[in-house]
Amino acid sequence: MKEFFVALKFSLLVVGAIVGAGLASGQEIVVFFAQYGFVSVFFLIGLFFLFLFGIKQFLSFGKVYYSPDFKNNSGAMKVFDYCSILFLAVIGSAMLAGINELCNTHFHQFNFPVYSLVLVLVSTTVIFFGLKALLNLSIYLVPFIVIGIVYICVKCLTISPLSAPAFSTDLPTIGLLSLSCVSYCCCNLVTSNRILFDVGFKLNKKQTKIVSILVGSVLTIIIGLIIASILVIDEAILYAELPLVYMAYLIGSPAGICFSFVMILSIVTTLLTTQYSFVEIAFFRVKKIKKAVLTFGSGLLFFLISLIGFGDIVKYFYPIIGAFGFVMMFYLRDLSFKVGFNSSNNKVHQTRKKTQNNRAGHN
Repeated sequence: MKEFFVALKFSLLVVGAIVGAGLASGQEIVVFFAQYGFVSVFFLIGLFFLFLFGIKQFLSFGKVYYSPDFKNNSGAMKVFDYCSILFLAVIGSAMLAGINELCNTHFHQFNFPVYSLVLVLVSTTVIFFGLKALLNLSIYLVPFIVIGIVYICVKCLTISPLSAPAFSTDLPTIGLLSLSCVSYCCCNLVTSNRILFDVGFKLNKKQTKIVSILVGSVLTIIIGLIIASILVIDEAILYAELPLVYMAYLIGSPAGICFSFVMILSIVTTLLTTQYSFVEIAFFRVKKIKKAVLTFGSGLLFFLISLIGFGDIVKYFYPIIGAFGFVMMFYLRDLSFKVGFNSSNNKVHQTRKKTQNNRAGHN
């Protein structure tokens, strides 16, 4: 039972890293799934197994990433880490742009991105406390986020006037949806890679399997509910900057205000894990720069990129990240095997050498 609760805690951390402004707002679900219509619901089974496989691969690689044997092979990961730094900057900026879009639309509007600036200052302060602080926050915040998203989606499904959804099954749609599923899964895996590595390093094989199943199940259920609720309400939602917030206000102002705070929480959890990952990877690769400088610099970089705007960042950058993630998922699998094989060989050689030395000593 203790093993399960440890796995549950880390599952909440991973879910919090993935359920950010893009997913909680519904914007990335529109881009990757809902724009293709109701047929996208049938691809959720495949999406679940993609998450299951991908999360397990990244968690398992955590053991390799921090193993002594990998230090001699770390050059193979340089491209991955440098690309991860770039993609994490994109995701972090999307979180800042998302909170600015949300608060300017539904609260008080400022000409200057005040909300983004405040949030990045808060995030920069919190990550000084490391992974433990993120884990403690996730335990309390992520359940509220998941419950809030599920409530809005289920409520919209119950009030929808649509009774017979139309399904499009033409070949181009099927092909594009298949690519979208893979791209979406890989995008999230790459941008949460450092969290997955850190979590995987702390888990045993059984816990790794539990975390993979829990995270994959929660994400698949949430995505399915968002797709269905977006498509049954109004086609105009497909063009909204923050579709789920729009839906929440259709239910009523109290629901809209409450869900806006839920989305803020989801932005905060993802921004924290993203900035933490950015700083840790950058420090690992450029140790000449102090962590404090990297932390401040990451916040400034996120803020500047966020000026591009939330919708454009999700629409144009996320699919590119997904394509890179697809390649890396299988590359990590191959690299894990090679490092594990080399590690086994090294142990065999060390044992033989030790035996030979002992024999020579006796002689």
